[in-house]
Amino acid sequence: MTAFLIAVLATAVLGSVLQTQISLAALSAIGAPSGSELLAAVAAQDLLTFGPVMAAICGAAFLVAFPAIHVIGRLTHQIGRTVAMGLGGVIALWTAFWVMGFITPMPSLVAATRYPTGHLTMALTGCVGGLVYCYFTRASLPPRRVPLIHLASISGIAVVALLVILALVRSKEASIPLADASGFKVETLSSDLAYPWSLAILPDGRLLISERAGRIRAISPDGSHSEIDVAGFPNIYRGGINGLMDVAADPDFAHNNFLYMTMSYGTRDANGTRLVRARLDADRLTDVRALFESTPKDADGNNGGRVAFLKDGSLILTLGDGLRRREEAQNPSNHLGKVVRLDREGRAPPDNPFFGKPNTAPEIYSLGHRNIQGAAVDPEDGSLLISEHGPRGGDEVNLVRAGGNYGWPIVTSGLDYSFARVTPFRDLAGLEPPLLEWSPSIAPGGLAIYRGTLFPEWQGSLFVPALREKSIRRVIRKGDRVVGQEILLADRKERMRDVKVSNDGSVYVLTDGPLAQLLRLVPAAR
Repeated sequence: MTAFLIAVLATAVLGSVLQTQISLAALSAIGAPSGSELLAAVAAQDLLTFGPVMAAICGAAFLVAFPAIHVIGRLTHQIGRTVAMGLGGVIALWTAFWVMGFITPMPSLVAATRYPTGHLTMALTGCVGGLVYCYFTRASLPPRRVPLIHLASISGIAVVALLVILALVRSKEASIPLADASGFKVETLSSDLAYPWSLAILPDGRLLISERAGRIRAISPDGSHSEIDVAGFPNIYRGGINGLMDVAADPDFAHNNFLYMTMSYGTRDANGTRLVRARLDADRLTDVRALFESTPKDADGNNGGRVAFLKDGSLILTLGDGLRRREEAQNPSNHLGKVVRLDREGRAPPDNPFFGKPNTAPEIYSLGHRNIQGAAVDPEDGSLLISEHGPRGGDEVNLVRAGGNYGWPIVTSGLDYSFARVTPFRDLAGLEPPLLEWSPSIAPGGLAIYRGTLFPEWQGSLFVPALREKSIRRVIRKGDRVVGQEILLADRKERMRDVKVSNDGSVYVLTDGPLAQLLRLVPAAR
């Protein structure tokens, strides 16, 4: 047992330090500061957060590999025990990382295991574990029981490391009050929606709801339900959480009946976000036309997909970072991790900040984003606000300015899914700071700005539906500053997907899931 634990510990330390080096090298390649002191500090932090995760991976891999090597060695006697243990450790870790690749991106920036060379480099740390285990179990050592002090020390270190992880990951933000529910009532308009993504409010009062599988439902003011015929849609890629996303009405919908929709296109190994425009004719889409397709990525998820219209009549489309290629959010030659601005025919306006520049995508409006699923334009001043997902923490609300760089993945307060540091930087000169950030994550699913009259006390507030927190966050603003927050609908314990404010000032909320609901918030009867 002692030999096994020492082998696991040695490999975990080496693997953690190695992934830190790879991570910082990748960050340095896209413009982040670097240095030996920084490397040492981040390596120490990663040993406390990612180290135990690496140890768990090593433990699981070695638990299978080492006994198997013992059995194979007794059967064949054709390979040296030392060589077998070293090779076995490498194969075990290579396999473990390969399996983990289907569960969560590993480790920071995924540079460590994305390409064969990095995958093999990380797996080679298993050779150390195999050799250590071989040394401590060699036949020349006298058999002895494991000293209790050894087990106690190792267990103590593991417990302390886990407590540090919990303190870092589950650290609570300042207590957020619950909204006074006596001031509003909640009406349920539908309760049989299947993974809805977006809600559009038409000038005649009809509500359109997009569902991930590719369906658009309509709810009339009289409460009747119907389904929009989308037979003219192009193919939608539905792998993982991909599918039909946003549906948004043209600002001149009353005259042209145009709808704009976003959806995934492509295959598992090359998929992206497509913007489609169509004309709504009664309960049928006609004149369906694809306007724009984003740079394809090689993983499911982080599609972005939200549409909003600026005051000049142009539209913006939010796009995610590609998940496994998140450093591309800093690369202006593609659309990954960007907000793009288009005219309503899908073309890049010539006054875009990157238009005409060499080696840049002319559609880019801002860059350095992770996965934006909420976007809204304030009707009062025309400002564009977005909400975007961080990894473990680092969810943000950003005030977007043309040409701005919002830092991902060079700056963030979040940890990676593997508990490693995404970056040591929370802010850097030249990168736009968030208006608001949440750690731990609430998983913001949308964004709306309240400019109605039914709830005067909500005037100017942001409404952010939270998937993970299962609530609606009301973000209270004063000018460009956030001065407070409160939580709505937490008692329903449902994932919240989207929120919209109608012309009459009522607030519509979409929950998430296979039996999701459409809710409406109106003032309580007095």
